[in-house]
Amino acid sequence: MPNVRASEVARRRLTIASRRLGTHDPVQTIGAMLDRSFELPLGDPRYGENCLTPGHMPLEHSYSELMGSSLRLDLEPLGPSASPQARQQEAGREMRRIVNQSFGAPALKWFDSRSEAWRGSRIHGGARFGAWFGGAFDQGGVQEAKVYYELGPNQLDDLPANLQHASRVAMACLPGLTPIFTSIACGRAAGAQRVYFFHKGDLRLLDLEPLLNRLGIGQQLPSLLAATGVVLGGRFVLPEGSVILGLRDTSKGMELKLDVLLGGVADPPQQLRELVNLTLAERPQSQRALQTWMQAMTPDDEKDPGDISVLSFRVRPEMGARLSIYLRPVGYDARPSRSREVA
Repeated sequence: MPNVRASEVARRRLTIASRRLGTHDPVQTIGAMLDRSFELPLGDPRYGENCLTPGHMPLEHSYSELMGSSLRLDLEPLGPSASPQARQQEAGREMRRIVNQSFGAPALKWFDSRSEAWRGSRIHGGARFGAWFGGAFDQGGVQEAKVYYELGPNQLDDLPANLQHASRVAMACLPGLTPIFTSIACGRAAGAQRVYFFHKGDLRLLDLEPLLNRLGIGQQLPSLLAATGVVLGGRFVLPEGSVILGLRDTSKGMELKLDVLLGGVADPPQQLRELVNLTLAERPQSQRALQTWMQAMTPDDEKDPGDISVLSFRVRPEMGARLSIYLRPVGYDARPSRSREVA
């Protein structure tokens, strides 16, 4: 019995999840990219050689309180043998196609202007992954398309002026920050760009206060501490290797995104999902949306949709902490035969 290509499983599972959630089927939009990215057999160990989900196939699903009814995914394009430059070009090419088809020429023009520094032929010599692709889909079609571009040394100067300034403020407040990538997203109403930093060394969450104050969101520190404290079981110091910070300028002011990489936490809470549910208890609509999403993303022959790999918390001037969770989907590290039903 020949092995199943991972793309076949991804296509089927995404189609079924979209039906359950009532969203546009992502396969109609990115099916060809899935084929190019996951042409190796399901469970092939070479898939683990990636920077998105190291040790696992580089396909990630996520739930966001701010997009609770959406089907969201991120992937590393073109497979483990591709160069960072090839991934950068593939992600940009797919992004331009989807933006033009879904949002039109003005959105494409905006994306081209923001991504010009990364869509050319140059890429810094130390590049590790080049680019990732992300998408969100709702009942109306493509809700958002996104490219994550790896940042090289001194590429902060290629960011918009507002993000350059916020980045330098952040690195002055937290000397352990190192810029690692930027995301450029296009949606129906607007585009947005975010810059991400890896934090070297342990991070005491209270040490975020000076940065939050400088960004004009200091009033949201108690909300951020409360949310992280509940979900992480009272942990307020995050160990080295577990923290990525993101900054994005919005119409309401600067937004800070705190990503906690659970792979870098030695002893995450055993009842993590129960704690996530407890955090959302004050927002019943988000709580119900997460339950619906988890059920939709769970294959029929599995107990859950996968392992939580990242917990993410966002705050901005008018909004207290809102939660996102990122999953490594279950089942992609196995080797079923073609006769196995994957749902």
